[in-house]
Amino acid sequence: WNNFAPASDKKLAEIGQRFTKDTGIKIKIDHVAHPQQAAKYASEVQSQAGHDLVEMRMHFPWLYEPQLVDVSDVVAELEKKYGKVLSSAQDTANVHGVWRAVPQYHTFFVGCYREDLFKKASLKVPDTWEDLYTVGKELKKMGHPVGIPISQNYDTISTASPVLWSLGGMEVDKDGKTVRINSPAAEQMIEWYKKVYRDCMEAEVLSWTDASNNTTLNAGKSGWIHNPISAYIVARKSKLVTADGINHHRSLAGPHGRHETDVPRHIGIWKFSKNVEPAKEWIRYLLGKREVYDEYVMSGDAFNLPVYASLLDHPVLKTDPKFAALRQMEGVQFHTYGWPAPPSDKVQRITNEYILPNMIAKAITGTSTKEAVAWAEKEMKRIISG
Repeated sequence: WNNFAPASDKKLAEIGQRFTKDTGIKIKIDHVAHPQQAAKYASEVQSQAGHDLVEMRMHFPWLYEPQLVDVSDVVAELEKKYGKVLSSAQDTANVHGVWRAVPQYHTFFVGCYREDLFKKASLKVPDTWEDLYTVGKELKKMGHPVGIPISQNYDTISTASPVLWSLGGMEVDKDGKTVRINSPAAEQMIEWYKKVYRDCMEAEVLSWTDASNNTTLNAGKSGWIHNPISAYIVARKSKLVTADGINHHRSLAGPHGRHETDVPRHIGIWKFSKNVEPAKEWIRYLLGKREVYDEYVMSGDAFNLPVYASLLDHPVLKTDPKFAALRQMEGVQFHTYGWPAPPSDKVQRITNEYILPNMIAKAITGTSTKEAVAWAEKEMKRIISG
């Protein structure tokens, strides 16, 4: 994908050139905007031709299990060297006991805010989603609204899920079969979104892309967004005037705890590849050589964090005091989309159809809360039972 920490894409190209020099294996790396990845996977599987390796986020290894090579040998080598894979990465890349992709790194969401504006207006840094509504009203009055997308993109799911979880809600139960979206918690979540949209945000959030919240924070418009730290990284690298004022805090809590969206990314190899062994060598080179993996992680300025146990307190976290919110802390529960349902191809299909974002958008634009929730329930049941 086109990484939101652009320097890591540059570094990947450099490492690729070194790999060729060291091994004699030629490699070509293509980048696509991540909303186009799902269509790209589908077309390559359909034609049984295309790339040898593909980078997959979240539950895509489950969706494409029959098409992916068993890479358990590579993961075993990496775990022997670096310790166990984080549970979120294991859950999403290990399908029915077989590693269908190699965990590469993960990213998670925090509160990204204009610390300078907060200090100027003596606003309290929010600790709960309800606190955000309180400060968000003041931020909007100041001309610096809250920026949470409510549109068909991953960032919308990455915020809506923690809000739902913090209220005790879920989409699908832990049995992976029972749809639970039609609940008082989901209705509470929608009502929270309605008031935040009305009093703290602007209508443009209904058409945002994943990059829009970063752009508005860096442009000096938004006063608070929920995102990984990519906005700050870009602002700092580009020497934007907003960079000094941006800081981060741990994601927000609700009556049922502090839950966080974890976004693991993996590397898979298509079964139709004619270069399976060279593809594995590339993964070993990029992730298995400690000095290379460190270099790759450092290039992303703490956006791409390691997913192996012995590397969690990585030196990259000490390179900037504004990365402090990224340290692993007690009391924060990390989940992938669809939790507490176990990862599955069906959970990925719910993601791909943006049911959660569409449910919220419907309610904000005139559909009653109960109708919106009933619609989401029907759509999720269609996928789960299909």
